[in-house]
Amino acid sequence: MGRSESGTTWLTAGDYERLRRATETYREDLVLRLGAEVGLKPVEMSQLKPAHITRRTHRGTDLYLLTVPADGRDAHLPSDVEHDIRKYVRANDTGETERVLPVTPRRLQMLVSSIGERAAEKTSHEGLADISTRDLRRYFARTLLSDGVHPSVVMSIGGWDRIESLAPLLDDPDEDTILDAFSPEPDESNGHSDRGGTDRLQQVVETVRSVGSALPSVSTRSEVEQTVCDRFSDSEHYQFAWIESDENDARVSLAAAAGLDEASLEAVRQSLSSRGTDYAERACHNRAVQTTTAVDLPTGTANGAVTIVPLLHGETAYGALYLALDRANVTDSEKDVLLTLGRHIGQAITAVERRKLLLADTVVQLEFQCSDDDDLLVRLSADLGCTVRLRGVVPIEEQSLLCFLTVRGVTTDAVFDELVTAAEVENIRLIRDRGEESLLEVALSAGSTITTLTSYDGTVSRFVAEDGVARFASEFSNETPLRDVMADLTDAYPDTELVAKHEVERPARNTADFRESLATRLTDKQQSVLRAAYLAGYFEWPRGSTAEDLADSIDISSPTLHQHLRTAQQKLLTSFFDDDEPETEPRP
Repeated sequence: MGRSESGTTWLTAGDYERLRRATETYREDLVLRLGAEVGLKPVEMSQLKPAHITRRTHRGTDLYLLTVPADGRDAHLPSDVEHDIRKYVRANDTGETERVLPVTPRRLQMLVSSIGERAAEKTSHEGLADISTRDLRRYFARTLLSDGVHPSVVMSIGGWDRIESLAPLLDDPDEDTILDAFSPEPDESNGHSDRGGTDRLQQVVETVRSVGSALPSVSTRSEVEQTVCDRFSDSEHYQFAWIESDENDARVSLAAAAGLDEASLEAVRQSLSSRGTDYAERACHNRAVQTTTAVDLPTGTANGAVTIVPLLHGETAYGALYLALDRANVTDSEKDVLLTLGRHIGQAITAVERRKLLLADTVVQLEFQCSDDDDLLVRLSADLGCTVRLRGVVPIEEQSLLCFLTVRGVTTDAVFDELVTAAEVENIRLIRDRGEESLLEVALSAGSTITTLTSYDGTVSRFVAEDGVARFASEFSNETPLRDVMADLTDAYPDTELVAKHEVERPARNTADFRESLATRLTDKQQSVLRAAYLAGYFEWPRGSTAEDLADSIDISSPTLHQHLRTAQQKLLTSFFDDDEPETEPRP
């Protein structure tokens, strides 16, 4: 297995060839090729019929497309893979409307696992033993992206609905690559480059880096916002800065600002609002930097552009950063740098809001009942007549959740068959099978009340779905806009009602100080990894999950997982044994 620059382990071309050499039947080789060269999921492989294949002629070349019934997309079918499918179809006397691989999706997953174990035994490449159909699809995407295929094309033919899904498949660029991308090309006509523009952009990047480096050390949202404004105000390229927060009301004093006094800020804000455009709302809606001409600036300040940067994290908008520039325009390259910073600021705000919820003395608890079958888990319990209980959740990617579910009253095979066909499910893994009770790890991208609630940094403390009705409770900080939570929840799932609302005071327990101490020491990543390991049975005997299972689920490399786990365990044990004694903080 290969390692990217970002530390993530991927299937390499050599590994793929080792897997193909380890196949023992024509069907095994075809399944590998459908995953790694066509990008099909197991459920899509099991639905494949010869009639789904069409031939097109484009620019004098014959191309083959495969219509995927699950979502109706057209996947690209390499000509040699099309040839292998036709050969397999003829050998098995398969009709045009018959399934080429008439087995369950789970059987195809098991088949790929068997090939990986066989390849590992034959080649001594131990990492191949943990290969999955998900790894084959990643290999498919990385191959195309490395060949220069545009991400939008890879998304279309591979069935990814969010660009964020492809982000982990790309290596993070180094600093020189980033600066090269944002630096103007030399002017060929006179042999001179725009050194002034390049120098400015490099200085802007330095300012942005200074802002970003200061964010991890602050502990409240107001500190995040004020720190950002202070750093920009200190830069020679920005005259002053302020943040219009989604928490602000009409009182100017609630806006974080630097570089101008309160009266001057009021004058500038009034001037902008008189134009009839809510620049912050537009920036957040378009997810893009906006610009306008500054007027009524403080005495001694040159007129120039005001740039409005949206502060975003996933689908959540926290407001906008307003920057007054030292000149009348802003380049596209500078906008790109500022937009990236806006996402980092949004991520920092999310982190401190979650920490505030964890440490709050009181929280608001909302209890709901939902019978809407647009909720995946409600639908699962109704279709199979089973009970689905949530054990816990761990965020893994933007707006994606790793849900640990106990399902009772139905066989594991039936649950797999139901979930692998659901568009909302990115991946599913069996942790424990006890006949008609199973523990599953399910990666959800959407399609559940749980994902809606957690998008507002809510903690789902209880969730049970039984025979088509879910009852669940979620806790929020007192600052959470509960009306927005209710509106989004009932818009997406109309058959949902609020049963009760309580303000819950967290009881004073002997463990309170311990948890608070530990929470301040663990980074978000360490906490997520430790919680995922606990919920997946990693610390049980026998283990419910291996380190490789966890690394695959969280989308990090195995060495990185072990590093986070060991550091988190060290901090946990330090808090438990030596919390009252002076100590040196373990390194993150």
